[in-house]
Amino acid sequence: MSEILDMEKIYRQERQRWLREEAPRKSFRDYLADSVPYWIILVALVLYGLSAPHTAGVFDKLTPGWGWIAPVGVEFGLLYSAFRRRLAKAEKQALPLTLWALELLLFLTAMLVNGAGSFSSVIDVVELNELSFSAIAEQFGHLPATSQAALIMALLSAFIIPIGALVAGEGLAALALERRERTDQRDELWLETEFTVVYRAVYVRYMQQGIAEREARQRAYTEVRGYLGKGSVSTSGTKMLSAPNTENGQSGQENGQQANGQNGHGGRVKANIHAHLDANPDLEQLSINQVLTQLHAANIKAGRTTVAEVLQERKYTASV
Repeated sequence: MSEILDMEKIYRQERQRWLREEAPRKSFRDYLADSVPYWIILVALVLYGLSAPHTAGVFDKLTPGWGWIAPVGVEFGLLYSAFRRRLAKAEKQALPLTLWALELLLFLTAMLVNGAGSFSSVIDVVELNELSFSAIAEQFGHLPATSQAALIMALLSAFIIPIGALVAGEGLAALALERRERTDQRDELWLETEFTVVYRAVYVRYMQQGIAEREARQRAYTEVRGYLGKGSVSTSGTKMLSAPNTENGQSGQENGQQANGQNGHGGRVKANIHAHLDANPDLEQLSINQVLTQLHAANIKAGRTTVAEVLQERKYTASV
């Protein structure tokens, strides 16, 4: 009597082994490209470090002794408002007017405090403290080139830092959205190879139990098709096994056929693919992507996973 196999355990083990041993490895270029979106965090930290002293210095004159806390409210407020605006746009939600007003006020505040702070620092260095704006403007052409450049940078910093904070906030929102929607390429490759990998593992286990080769192939095919047909993909990329109907004595294959029968659209798609492959047997020698392209050219709408399943079925039928 053969031992009943735990398909869920086998599936998880084979998936982990495949990811560890057979899945394509990322190159340095891939890791570098994946890290680029996270550079926005470094940009946000640098801008905060440049802006914080100016914001704290100006607000310390308004609230003596408490100016050090102002950068947290101003800079992080800009980041938050930009983040929420980008998120609301992606989710097609209306943004409250109060948040729009907050972002506008924080932007103006950041522009003024950074401009004032930078300007104060520059005139201290070039020793123009006693002069008015009009006097500085009159003498600007006679100042040293380094002093002129510093005054111009003070003006630009009034815009660079708040605009940079808004861009950083939108970048963080885009990063969060991309991470939520992003699918690992290895997960997509696994969906194309899961049937073959799990079938091979189940077949080996049946052979180890002393079952004849032909019967082992048939039983492995039935078990794997029944399991994958009943399973549902979870967020971790694994399949959860549904409870078998032991009262009616139905096999995994019968349950899988019932699931396919309930989903008539999926059955029709597979039937169309089989019919097209019967009429064009040379297509079975092509890759999944090439077969998918030929099917779309023939106005047969199908997904990559469905095409992979049909090709695996035909390969198994041909081997039996």
